[in-house]
Amino acid sequence: MTDTAVAISASPVRERWVGLSTLAICGCIVAFLMRYNLQGQAIWASETERGYQTWDEYLIVNCSLLLFLPLIHHFLILREPLSSIGLASPDRQAVKLAWILLSTVLPILLIASRLPIFQDYYPIQKQAALSLRYLIYFEFTYGFYLFCWEFFFRGYLTFAAARAIGPRLAIVLQAAAFGAMHYTKPWPEFVGSFAAGIALGMLAWRAKSMVPCFALHWTVAVVFDLLVIYATPGGLF
Repeated sequence: MTDTAVAISASPVRERWVGLSTLAICGCIVAFLMRYNLQGQAIWASETERGYQTWDEYLIVNCSLLLFLPLIHHFLILREPLSSIGLASPDRQAVKLAWILLSTVLPILLIASRLPIFQDYYPIQKQAALSLRYLIYFEFTYGFYLFCWEFFFRGYLTFAAARAIGPRLAIVLQAAAFGAMHYTKPWPEFVGSFAAGIALGMLAWRAKSMVPCFALHWTVAVVFDLLVIYATPGGLF
């Protein structure tokens, strides 16, 4: 960035505008996705013509809103660097912290994978428990989906909103939205997602990057799916 760009970016008016415009866009995206994801209907469905979401459509709709729309707003319209919303190399100490968090959560995953409430829900695409090829396809596409989630909540929302309302409130706000988006999950996960959102938000802020959060979230998701499949009779393993 040029000296002029830095000066503009540092102005209080500019900071407030970046943060508030981000909050407005994020509010609209979360509201729309909560309705779309909960209804289970295809994006083209109407009162007279019904259709259920496919996994491919679900990915396209969610990832377009969670990743591409924020990128258009932040990078193309506001002309802000991507590093300012967490797309940057993480601090090394934060990477170590991510490993500590992973080791802490692994025993919880092992216990939860043996509970019927989770076995009935995971993997979210049941075909993944029956076909190795589909399992590989699903975990990689789900990984991209989680990248979009982490970019949106721990990158775009956390870092941009912090410029208007401060990091503490931004972390709490993104955790609340993140938790609300887990409404259809098993209730222990729904309750725990708010605390997880706080932890991931703090990790992202410490790392100045959303990358460790994505790596941690995806690893947990893959490991948990494998544990559930292993613990459920009739699965791949």
